[in-house]
Amino acid sequence: MTSTIRALLLAATALTAFPALAQDAKPDAAPAAKPAAEKPADAGKDFTVIKMGSDEIKNSEVVDIWKGLFPGGSAPDFNSFDENIRQNVLRGVISERLIYNEAVKAGVDKDPEVKKRIAAVEKQVVMQSFMEQKAKDLVTDEQLKAAYAEKTAAAKGQEEVKARHILVASEDEAKKISEQLKKSKGADFEKLAKEKSTDKGSGANGGELGWFTKDKMVPAFAEAAFKLKKGEISDPVKSDFGWHIIQLEDRRPLQVASFDDMKESLKSEVANKAVQNYVEGLLKKADIKYYSPDGKEKPFPTSLAAPAKADKAEPAEKAEKKEEKKGN
Repeated sequence: MTSTIRALLLAATALTAFPALAQDAKPDAAPAAKPAAEKPADAGKDFTVIKMGSDEIKNSEVVDIWKGLFPGGSAPDFNSFDENIRQNVLRGVISERLIYNEAVKAGVDKDPEVKKRIAAVEKQVVMQSFMEQKAKDLVTDEQLKAAYAEKTAAAKGQEEVKARHILVASEDEAKKISEQLKKSKGADFEKLAKEKSTDKGSGANGGELGWFTKDKMVPAFAEAAFKLKKGEISDPVKSDFGWHIIQLEDRRPLQVASFDDMKESLKSEVANKAVQNYVEGLLKKADIKYYSPDGKEKPFPTSLAAPAKADKAEPAEKAEKKEEKKGN
C-alpha cells in the first residue's frame, strides 16, 4: 500500500514533467540534464532541501526516493536535472510527508493493527540486514578457491559443442528443410534459419546457439547434437518445442572461465550454501516441538534441502521414524 501511494503521488507530479519515467521512452525523449559544471560544489554533502515550519526534508531522503523510481539501480543524478523536474518530484515527496503528518495527528500510528504491521516490516528489515552481513562473513577466499577447484575438476573430460538450429512446428516442414539443406550441403542453413525458424532469437542470427554443454539443452536435442561430426547436419529432431534441424559447427574440451571472471557467481553460490548451513544449524540447536491438531508431538525435519523424490510415496509413519533416527 505504501508503495502504491508513493507511486500515485509521484505519478501525479514528477511523471507529468518526466515522461521517460512513465514509459519506455527513448533516451533523447527525456529532459536534458544540466551540465556537470552547474552542480553545486558541495553536491556530495547532505543538506536541507525543504523546510515546512519546524519540519525538514533532507536531500538524502529525496535522492533515496528518486532512486526508488529506477528499479534497475541506474538512477541519474537527481540534482543534475532541470529545476521544473526537481520541483515536481519534491511536490510528491512533500505530499507524502504531509499525509504522514496528518496520519500521525489522527493517531493512526497508535492503532494496534498498524503497530503490528510496522513491527512486521521492522523485523523483516532487521533480519534481511543481518543475513546480508552474515553472508559476507561466511564466505572466505579459501571457500571461493575451493569451489572454483571443484568446477575445474568437474569440467575435466567434458566436451562442449557449437551449433546452429532451425526450429519449425511440423515434421513435414522439418523434412523439407532437411532435404533442401542436404542438396546445398548446408550452404543455405543461415538463410533458412532467418526465414523459417520459429525460434526468433537464434533465427535472427542464422540459428546460432553458441557454445553449450550437454546438460544445457533438452535431452533429445542434446543427444542429437553431440552425436554429430563437425559440419554435419542432423535429421529432424523432435522436442517439446517442435522439430529441430541441427548443424554442428565445432566441438572442443569444456572451457572453464578464469577464477576472476567467475568470482562473483561463485560468491553467490558459496554464500547461498553457507547461509543454508547457518540457518540449518540454528534450527538444529533450537528446542522445536511440533504438534498435530490433536496435540500429539510429531517429528520436525530441520533440513532446508528439498526432499528427494521417491518412485513411490513413502508411508508417513516410516518417514517420521527415519527423521527420529537422524535426530538421535
